[in-house]
Amino acid sequence: MGKILLVDDDRATNFYNQIILKRHKVNYDIEVLENGLKAIEYIQNNSLPDFIFLDINMPIMDGFQFLEEYENWLEGKANTVKIYVMMSVVLSEDKLTKLSQYNYVKVLNTKVLTQTDIHIILKN
Repeated sequence: MGKILLVDDDRATNFYNQIILKRHKVNYDIEVLENGLKAIEYIQNNSLPDFIFLDINMPIMDGFQFLEEYENWLEGKANTVKIYVMMSVVLSEDKLTKLSQYNYVKVLNTKVLTQTDIHIILKN
């Protein structure tokens, strides 16, 4: 069974996204982590997940810091993880450019998943 990481400091968002994923009957274990540092620690100590749904604005380590740390950790390794940055605010052009440097990152302009999002993501 594959793995999905939900990385967001908002408990309500995590709860809702877990419900939507379970309703879609995804064949993945779901892990919830409340900041980027916990996500990095998880990745360093466990097998890589298939998907990461990542918030940008979090305390301790935000989404951008997570991506930098992940990229450093990844150096020399093949990336198999699909990362979806989830946000409810519009990012500046320079921040969108910064995200575009990671070819395995896609942007979702929402913090909550829909059945349609899940269907499209898992189909690809």
